Amino acid sequence: MSKAATSGPDAQGKYSLEVNIGGLTEALSGFSSKMEAEDYAVSLLRRVKELAKADGLK
Repeated sequence: MSKAATSGPDAQGKYSLEVNIGGLTEALSGFSSKMEAEDYAVSLLRRVKELAKADGLK
């Protein structure tokens, strides 16, 4: 299962993204807008899905 959640803005006006892929969680920060963080999440999760499919995983 993969999921992503955005949060922010922080004190510097930046947004963060928390991504969970197969139980591995990572936080990425420094996005200038919530939309930028969400676009990055969509691209990242799409790429992970493509790689998993290429490796024969679900």
